[in-house]
Amino acid sequence: MYKEPTPLREIHEIQEIIYEEMKNMTDKEKLARIRSEAEKAKTKYSLNIKKAPHS
Repeated sequence: MYKEPTPLREIHEIQEIIYEEMKNMTDKEKLARIRSEAEKAKTKYSLNIKKAPHS
């Protein structure tokens, strides 16, 4: 039997949590959350990331 490595198991657990939190959201709500979380990460880690131009 395959024993999933701990880091991979943790990633799968996190993915499941995110799925459960977002499964009933509309696409607009999901996008708003993703943008909000991205902004938090940019601030927390002092990232200087520019947005890609829309095509």
